[in-house]
Amino acid sequence: MSQSDNDDIWPLFCDEATEALEDLARVVERFAAPETLGDAWALERALRVLHNIKGAARVAGSEGVEVVAHGLEEALGAYRQEGVPVAEVVTRLRDGIGLISRFLGGDAPLDAARVFAVSSEPVTISEPTVSSDLAPTSDALQAKQGVPTSPTSALTVRVEASRLDDLMHFAEEFLVAQGRRQVRHTELEQCLLELSQIERAASGELRAALGEVTRRLDVLVEANRQDVQRAGHLVRDWSAAIKRARMLPLAGVVAQWRRTVAETAHAVGREARLVADVGDIEVDRQILDGLRDPMMHLLRNAVDHGIEPPDVRERQGKPRMGTIRVRARAPGMMVELEVSDDGRGLDAAEIGRRAVERGLLSSDRLARMNATETAEIVFFAGFSTAPSVSHVSGRGMGLDIVKQRLSELGGHVRIAEPTLGGGTFRMEVPATVVSTKALLVRTARTAYALPTAYVARAFRVASSEVQVVDGVAAVPDAEGEPLRLRWLSALMQEPRQTDAAKLLVVALSDGATRLGVVVDEVLGEVESVAKGLPWNLPRIPGIAGAMILGSGTLAVVLDVPRLLDVARGRQGERTETVHAAEAVKKRRILVVDDSLTSRTLERNILDAAGYEVDTANDGEAAWQALQGGAYDLVVSDVQMPRLNGMELTQRIRAHPKLKSLPVILVTSLDRPMDLAQGSAAGADEYIVKGRFDQRKLLEAVARLI
Repeated sequence: MSQSDNDDIWPLFCDEATEALEDLARVVERFAAPETLGDAWALERALRVLHNIKGAARVAGSEGVEVVAHGLEEALGAYRQEGVPVAEVVTRLRDGIGLISRFLGGDAPLDAARVFAVSSEPVTISEPTVSSDLAPTSDALQAKQGVPTSPTSALTVRVEASRLDDLMHFAEEFLVAQGRRQVRHTELEQCLLELSQIERAASGELRAALGEVTRRLDVLVEANRQDVQRAGHLVRDWSAAIKRARMLPLAGVVAQWRRTVAETAHAVGREARLVADVGDIEVDRQILDGLRDPMMHLLRNAVDHGIEPPDVRERQGKPRMGTIRVRARAPGMMVELEVSDDGRGLDAAEIGRRAVERGLLSSDRLARMNATETAEIVFFAGFSTAPSVSHVSGRGMGLDIVKQRLSELGGHVRIAEPTLGGGTFRMEVPATVVSTKALLVRTARTAYALPTAYVARAFRVASSEVQVVDGVAAVPDAEGEPLRLRWLSALMQEPRQTDAAKLLVVALSDGATRLGVVVDEVLGEVESVAKGLPWNLPRIPGIAGAMILGSGTLAVVLDVPRLLDVARGRQGERTETVHAAEAVKKRRILVVDDSLTSRTLERNILDAAGYEVDTANDGEAAWQALQGGAYDLVVSDVQMPRLNGMELTQRIRAHPKLKSLPVILVTSLDRPMDLAQGSAAGADEYIVKGRFDQRKLLEAVARLI
């Protein structure tokens, strides 16, 4: 494993091993307690924890931890088979836990592990000595560093991501509930106003009685208004706190980006380096996960298609090593990422020629496009300049996957400099995901939400001002330039209302392209929680999801980048030749392992090879995933809780629809008996982890799918 791999995996391994040691320590105390002395459950649990630690250490390249864990396994085996006294085993376990902790902290030599493995005596690790006259006290160090001597340092607590997801879900529901409460308060105020009008029209005792009721209701309505306002502040503060808890630094993934550039450069015979300037920008964990594929794709594309071979660069007077730069900034609630390279750049003429050859658009349409629009053909589904399919060039998938994934995140991508001499892609994504601000509009009888990030302005224009430009309806914008028009009712396939003398237009823009959408009514701006479409519903072009309004009704959230594509005719000008290109689908693999370290490493390897990867932390979770999704292959560990890898494979082979699904078992169990059991269960490949070699895994995957 390369150093960059180790840099990424080691922190995960340390976290996983630390938790495992805490679990092991609790199990050892149960094993040693008089009332549960030598408890069989504790014995089996300890063996499982040690097996996981050993396997994760092997993947992470920590020989010391692996050797100590193996020694502890042998100690427990000796107790079970030879009747070694419990007290001796407990002492050995406690010594081993302490030694592994030292390895995780980086202050134990490998020799200590080797001594521990062959000796039953405790291992002593000498501490560095410092003269008491020269060594400062901890208080002095704290004073020198400006740290208070009292124990007031910040406490860090590791929380499962799923718990933060739960908190965010509750915050989302409270936001929706708060919206409903605000609507109810508005209705209450309206009722009070109507009652006041009735009071003024009444006379005598009835008027006096109504006046008293109105005054009391007025006090209650004002108190309710203040309660609604305070609750709104609390909900917003709570949402903001959850947002902060979910934020992760962009700097944490820079090492992964560098590894992608280095591995791609090695694979295609280039020399390239990554220079990143992301500062201290943080984004939501879900956004960071969603950025993974687009960033990997853009970086691989920059190396494979942008950076020239070293000898070519030398002839052009460039350094042999190409440079790919990633810059990030965070204006407002959005994060902008710029990926640029100093390679050959984008040849708009060549891109246009290839697009016409592939039937992505007509030559007449190409002639009407400017350089920026032509360069953005690279985002068309089915477009690629690669002469053949490889894992580097995206396994046949073009940059449309980047646009699609960013759109799913509520962001977009555009080409900043479509010229020779280097290419630049600019992405913009929201920093958080808790709520969405949108302009609420209506057409026919349906309410639609347009994310405000894409809304330039709304205006009315006389229908007599509509012109025809390049065969498309358009009106002059604020600068007098033609703004192409599309009726939202037509885009959403709804009945169009009677033509009015004035049109209500919402101007949309993704930074590079503008479009005017004609609607029947603008209902106002809302902030609510946007929910994606359920997995079992078909994807509808132009629709991203839905949001619940304060009234309890639903509004359809529009996918503006996709709408812009549809409106520009990108979906209508392709011919049947495109279908062959679109037929190349990204293979989907399910990785199953209860070790976070192993699971992450295998996912990274397969993802870098161009596969789409989902993960499960045990066999039962994997089985549930297989019921709800379509996969091309399963890569599974063997020893796991709830349902192990052998049992999972047997279930797959017994299922009428899954029985032909390829299964690879990856485990540290290397006895002939284990191999035979794997084969009997129905595994197509059985890979022993050993000193984990990713080539073995990739070769096995390539053979099977």
